[in-house]
Amino acid sequence: MTRLLNTDSNSLTRHGVAIIIIGTTVCALGSVMSRPAREDLGYVLAVALTAMCLLITLLSLGSRHQWMPQRRLVPAYLAGGASLIACYIISWLIQPGLIDIRLIGVLAGLLGLVWGSWYMKLAFHFQSNSFQAGTMSVLAVATSSLGIVLAIRAGSSKITAVVSVGCYMIILGAQVYLTAAYLHRELMRERALERS
Repeated sequence: MTRLLNTDSNSLTRHGVAIIIIGTTVCALGSVMSRPAREDLGYVLAVALTAMCLLITLLSLGSRHQWMPQRRLVPAYLAGGASLIACYIISWLIQPGLIDIRLIGVLAGLLGLVWGSWYMKLAFHFQSNSFQAGTMSVLAVATSSLGIVLAIRAGSSKITAVVSVGCYMIILGAQVYLTAAYLHRELMRERALERS
């Protein structure tokens, strides 16, 4: 557990700051998009930044052994991803619109699912303390649910979608950063208990 907390608190601090910076940049692109001539360029840049954030998260979380899902959790992760895609398709069929308006939302939904599954993995590590495990589970549900809501939300303009996803990423980054501080505190407490 100490090794997990040490690795996670160090990398999560960097992830939290990176997500906040990317989210702020995506929000700033919303103001750039206020001019009709720059709307498409701003939207493409916002989609690219969101995809980059998702890719960085997937590569860094998937590159270490502790991020490999347990065999019994793989169906749950696949079901979560499939439900996001199913909700998106159903929403798209009910209220057809341009696919590019929702692309940034789908990327945000996938980002929410990745971090939600990470919080569930962390909740399993805190099984001995029901309050900590419950808190991590609530964070997992909130993170993935808000991401799914952004993914299936219909009828939004490009500017609204970009600003909404940017705000979501800022909140997610702050949440990840605060989780890193919490894990660091837990690490210090475990080391103090080991010394005594």
